[in-house]
Amino acid sequence: MLPESEIQNLVKQSQTGDSSAFGQIYDIYSNRVFNFLFGKLKHQQAAEDLMQTVFIKAWTNLKSYKPRKGAKFSTWLYQIANFTLIDHWRTRKSTVEISEVENLAQLSVDPKLFEDYQFLWASLANLPLPYQTVLDLRFRQDMSVTEAAQIMNKSEISIRVLQHRALKALKKELNNKS
Repeated sequence: MLPESEIQNLVKQSQTGDSSAFGQIYDIYSNRVFNFLFGKLKHQQAAEDLMQTVFIKAWTNLKSYKPRKGAKFSTWLYQIANFTLIDHWRTRKSTVEISEVENLAQLSVDPKLFEDYQFLWASLANLPLPYQTVLDLRFRQDMSVTEAAQIMNKSEISIRVLQHRALKALKKELNNKS
């Protein structure tokens, strides 16, 4: 991963219309954004489609992007991804059960590791979407409380409370399965 200063340089180049600089941004973040979306959707094609939508929105709105003090560019990109996901859920009410999906092994580099934690993925899927999102951002995406708060458009205290409740709900869900 490039240092944030280099990412910001790519952003500045992209804001002037340099599509190759934006292509580098895409290369850096596309897998991470895909994994974020796939973790919620559990459907490869839908996650790919939404990922493309996220980057189209980012490119379209890039001129209005202004870095916030202490915030990374990725925070802005994940905000777009989160809002795109929310829009997707509002327009599409159908869901896919985690047990019906064949391509879940993509959540992990090591399919064996995925199998070892399949019970965890199934339990996470039973949690409300805000709980899934906060746990994904904090633990799978390894983001700070501040970054998660900016992405989810909540205060840092709200994120801490949401994370606490999500972990408590996950623990309860896991205890019910055993």
